[in-house]
Amino acid sequence: MLELIALICGVVLTIWQPIEARKVAGGWTRPRFRGTRDEFRVAYRRQLTLFLWLGVFIATANIGMGALLEDDPARRIARFVTAAVWLGVAASSFVSRRIVDGAPR
Repeated sequence: MLELIALICGVVLTIWQPIEARKVAGGWTRPRFRGTRDEFRVAYRRQLTLFLWLGVFIATANIGMGALLEDDPARRIARFVTAAVWLGVAASSFVSRRIVDGAPR
């Protein structure tokens, strides 16, 4: 069940990050953020970096567990699909960072 939740969250992050990055690049900030737009971009970029490395770590862990620990073919496939989704999160984070970095200041 936790794997299913992680899979759904990964898909949502993959879709949501570029959308929000374009909004941030356009000058949007969260209403509760106390600071300037440039400070928000720095904080948002830090968040994207966290998701990038988190996606790489979770994907690597799932590939390792699927290749080494799983005996059941169905669970092995589920691990590899989850790894692919989290690699998608890492790629989405990388692209979103490029979008935020490329925005005019």
